[in-house]
Amino acid sequence: MKKKIKEEGRPSGVKSRAVKEARATLGVTAEVSVRAAKDQLSALLERASQGEDIVITSDGKPKAMIVRYRPVITGAPARSRAALRATMAMGPDSTAAIRAERDSGY
Repeated sequence: MKKKIKEEGRPSGVKSRAVKEARATLGVTAEVSVRAAKDQLSALLERASQGEDIVITSDGKPKAMIVRYRPVITGAPARSRAALRATMAMGPDSTAAIRAERDSGY
């Protein structure tokens, strides 16, 4: 097993400044090393799908982030029902058809 090299001037157990800044800026709730991420990928993906942001670190420095997938919806916006009804012609000839449909008890 590879020993973790301690950076000079920083006591062990203290997070790097970059990691602290990332967590403060993004509201990150978890930090995981690359090795632990390999072992726990399924669990990390499940946590991310619940909305938790996870930073993956290598030698105490942030390298990647796992976040919840947010699909981008494209296309024409939906029309309101009122706008849809406005496009349908309701002439005097449709009254008999509507009454027949209603009276048939379909």
